[in-house]
Amino acid sequence: MLKKKVKKLWQGKYLSVRDYELKHAIAIGGLIIEHNNKTMTIDKDNCNRIMSHGNKSQKFKSKTGGKDYHLIDITFKADDENASLQGKLL
Repeated sequence: MLKKKVKKLWQGKYLSVRDYELKHAIAIGGLIIEHNNKTMTIDKDNCNRIMSHGNKSQKFKSKTGGKDYHLIDITFKADDENASLQGKLL
């Protein structure tokens, strides 16, 4: 799984992931996001769903000469918050 550390949340609950990072996470089995010592795990199927149905921004040009990208917004829900809503599956 791809691990990503996020320093800030937009409006206290949203984070943005670059589309090529999400594609890489799908290829290796999912995404783990860490914010303020809390983690959120997104499995491969949910990454695919977010990639196809998520809120995408306009295309940004990389300032360092890397890949151009879209930002995809994800609502941050820590794993302990998700576990209280639904039993965690292994």
